Amino acid sequence: MRLLFCALVFVLSYAIPLHAEPVSIGTAVSSRADVTVTGSATIVASANSARAFLSCTNTSSSVNVRWGDSAVTSSRGQRVPFGSSVQITNTGDVYMISEGANVTVSCTEETR
Repeated sequence: MRLLFCALVFVLSYAIPLHAEPVSIGTAVSSRADVTVTGSATIVASANSARAFLSCTNTSSSVNVRWGDSAVTSSRGQRVPFGSSVQITNTGDVYMISEGANVTVSCTEETR
């Protein structure tokens, strides 16, 4: 039994790294023009099957936005608090909506 335990520890020590190395998912990065997000669902990125992720920052100092599909509302969809960012791995159309006044959102897209 002790030998089996030692063998298992030895195998796992090689299978599970002690520290994670950074992994590159995409091969190209493109800056996108800032988008003004209003009280209506606003498309911030069209579908892109090569998208690895879309990183967007809510630049407002006081107004939250939400992201989702075209049915996103000011009370439905994932909230992106003011001054924070979200990394979206979906390859479909991405919409955002403001929970108040118009908000500028800045995004960068990484593709495979």
